[in-house]
Amino acid sequence: MDKAYKNGKIWTDQPYGSIQLEPWLIFHDKATFLEVLRSYCIQEGFGLSVERADNRRYTAVCAVESCDWRIHASRLFDNVSWAIKVISGSHRTCGRLEENPVVTSEWLCKHMLGEIEANPEIPVETLRRYAQEKFQLRVKKRLLYKVRSMAKGKLHGGWAEAYELLPRYAEMIKKTNPGSHALITWGASSGDVNPKFRACFFSFAAQVRGFLRGCRPIIGIDGAHLSGFYKGILLTAVGIDGNNEIFVLAYGIVDTESCDSWTYFMRCLRQMFEQEGCNRDDWTFISDRMKGVELAVRETFPRATRRVCCQHLYMNCKNNGFSGSAFHKLFWIAANAYNEYVFGKAMEKISEYNANATAYLNSCIEQWSRHKFDSTVCCDHNTTNFVESFNACTKPFRDMPVFSLLEAIRSWCMQRVGARFDKAVDMEEGQLTAYALKELEERTAESRLCYATACGGGEFEVRDGHVNFPIRLATRSCACGKWQICGIPCKHALRVIYDQRMNPHDFISPWFKAAAYKLTYAEHIHPMADPSQWPDFGLPSIQPPTIKRPSGRPAKKRKRGANEPKKGKRNTNVKCGKCREFGHNSRTCKSGGTSATGPSTSKSGAAGASTSNGGPNTRKRSKAAA
Repeated sequence: MDKAYKNGKIWTDQPYGSIQLEPWLIFHDKATFLEVLRSYCIQEGFGLSVERADNRRYTAVCAVESCDWRIHASRLFDNVSWAIKVISGSHRTCGRLEENPVVTSEWLCKHMLGEIEANPEIPVETLRRYAQEKFQLRVKKRLLYKVRSMAKGKLHGGWAEAYELLPRYAEMIKKTNPGSHALITWGASSGDVNPKFRACFFSFAAQVRGFLRGCRPIIGIDGAHLSGFYKGILLTAVGIDGNNEIFVLAYGIVDTESCDSWTYFMRCLRQMFEQEGCNRDDWTFISDRMKGVELAVRETFPRATRRVCCQHLYMNCKNNGFSGSAFHKLFWIAANAYNEYVFGKAMEKISEYNANATAYLNSCIEQWSRHKFDSTVCCDHNTTNFVESFNACTKPFRDMPVFSLLEAIRSWCMQRVGARFDKAVDMEEGQLTAYALKELEERTAESRLCYATACGGGEFEVRDGHVNFPIRLATRSCACGKWQICGIPCKHALRVIYDQRMNPHDFISPWFKAAAYKLTYAEHIHPMADPSQWPDFGLPSIQPPTIKRPSGRPAKKRKRGANEPKKGKRNTNVKCGKCREFGHNSRTCKSGGTSATGPSTSKSGAAGASTSNGGPNTRKRSKAAA
């Protein structure tokens, strides 16, 4: 054996493009030899015709009959290693093969894994160009679809195998993060021996405790469809911290969006609160009109307040035939009205436009106009945009296997909470959050145009344009309604506070100060080892849920409604510089440069006081005016 290895050369990995074969090149085993030979053939651009292949020897020639290239390799005395004995000839009479038969999906997957890992949704055409430029290969699109799917499987694991890890995953969460709520629900169907996955619910101790200690009592709930092999719905509960940023409270996966699934999610939420000693049931929930949400909330939290997303309510109005530029303006004026007077005026004009529209809006049992909001919540959100923000963050993960999806969400939450945990440590007592400080600066600039008159007894009258607004500092109230709903003094209150030489920080709600922010991020999510280091908890290996896949290619994007604008259309966000209308620019404006019907753009007056924040996402909607 020593003589056999005396003149040999041990194979060492060489990058693609610089592979060189020579006699007595020794490989670890036959599989390594065949893999290197395949890469060499693709590198040099020729095919193989195998003459003899067994457990002891391998002989092949070039696929072109007129070519004299030949290779012979055999097994060495240790019965494991292989060596090239003969390699002769050259490819002088054969051209380069761009459609090489030795190319396989496994080979392409191995060499394209880095590109697909960097962009899991990389287009097949991009992979095709990459193969042409890097390997001088023409690969069929159907093969590249398979390659991309295989690469995702290697990166994120198998679809069915991911469900087997979930019981141990839940136990590891509770072990590494004591006090966390991790629940995996499974059950066996008739005739099945192995249990199958039904639902799951997760909330880390740092999330639930931070929400109960320092976040405002409002919870946004929503569901997002999963686009993986087994589909499902990702249910989420999101709060808002003192810096007006999203604070993920809990998330879970269910099979469908129904009354039963939402009841399961809400019961887990209630049980999680009770474990922390919180028996409160008068939370404020905001969502769209999803199936089963209303019944689930009423059953689990009987005294809860329900808000409905105004953007979804407006889309429902459009589906019922109430649309147009005038209705769009009036609807958002009514939705953003902080006082009943402005709301009533907007509803009167809507009645003049269409009485059926007023009847439809009055039939909405949920709160949707800001003047109806509870002042103790100190939150004027009338859309679920903050929940949609979290859905947008999870969109890149929603086509992964369930374990990879949950791990990606856990990692995202861990990094986010960790960064704010370090930020909260450096905050001083009494310091305002960045959001509150920014709002205070903007409203201070607006207050310069107001004039305050003292009435005695801590009451004042502030004139803003042609409208007077009574102010009571003791009750922290303004007739415009914005101070009570937001928790931050409005421009009228700030005019009085500055005239009285007071500190405006003393009149801002504690939700927006450092003490509440520190309580929100007093804990962080602890790290967790990978599955290879998990102990065996003696739990069963559950199987994936039973699904009935429809025919055709699975959809990756949400189907837009008939009245929803198409994504990427420029006319949905173009605003005219003359008339301030949406849907055209100043060069094609036909109004002569003035707007006779739109509301005043001045920030003074009653309308300005009640609609300081325009309708959310109005620039991304149909050709209507803001």
